[in-house]
Amino acid sequence: MQIKEKIRLGEILIQQKILTPLIVERIIRVANVTHRRFGQTLEDLGLITGEEIAQALAIQLDHKIVTDICRFSIPQEVLRLVTVESAFENRVFPLGVQDGSLALAMADPTNTDIVCALAASTNMRVVPFIATTQDIMKAISKNYLGELLKSCSNSILVVETNHRVRETVVSPLTKEGYVVVEAVDATDGFQQALLHLPSLVLTAKEMPDGDGYSFFTTLQGVAETRRIPFILLSQRATEAEEAMALKRGFFDCIPMPAKDITLVSRVGRAMAAGKSYVPYRPKAQQSEDRLTWPA
Repeated sequence: MQIKEKIRLGEILIQQKILTPLIVERIIRVANVTHRRFGQTLEDLGLITGEEIAQALAIQLDHKIVTDICRFSIPQEVLRLVTVESAFENRVFPLGVQDGSLALAMADPTNTDIVCALAASTNMRVVPFIATTQDIMKAISKNYLGELLKSCSNSILVVETNHRVRETVVSPLTKEGYVVVEAVDATDGFQQALLHLPSLVLTAKEMPDGDGYSFFTTLQGVAETRRIPFILLSQRATEAEEAMALKRGFFDCIPMPAKDITLVSRVGRAMAAGKSYVPYRPKAQQSEDRLTWPA
């Protein structure tokens, strides 16, 4: 991937007269505080659309724009070149391999870190194609997770390894009319969260493949799940642990086992807080096509 003098997205948007230098400076400060990339912050704040970003990047960097990438049929050997975690975190998606080159859809082609990492791990030249974040996220969900992004306004994800404990949480919430999605560990929870985009996540503190804190941190790194309220479920919750959970960003911490009325009321409070936005997800196209590589 070739980027002249590693030009930054903010500079491109200023040159295209889409944003002013003052606005760019303010967005950079927000991005630094929230530990997000500049482009992700722009879209999260609703200051610019993915299509506007893609068009500006295409003009400035002379890259091709690829749209509706769900229509492509991607072989498993190509998908394995990029992990699902890396794809979600960096807003990239592998489109194909040809003559020792990897075609990569990117929401932000100025992200040279992921390009260098993939070039090193695959021993291939990375050819960037520009795509919107929504198209990339939809393609990741379809190809890596087997389903398209979907959300429900009253859905709750419960992540708990112990079936008996999980049932004590799921049962009263289901009776209250919530749509409950279950996951048995952090890995399963990560996939279910990305698939269902729940309105609330309840996670156990201890899991075989991690803990509730690391699970929370992982989903905080994904724009689509960053604003979902989290509740920590702890078998040995102390005042100090509750304080730590709140300090780390959890909406609440519930000692387990909890009475049904306690669980339902505290979940209701978290659901009322809600997310500040719901990403738009257009219907998927079912047609397939072939990728046209740059000359």
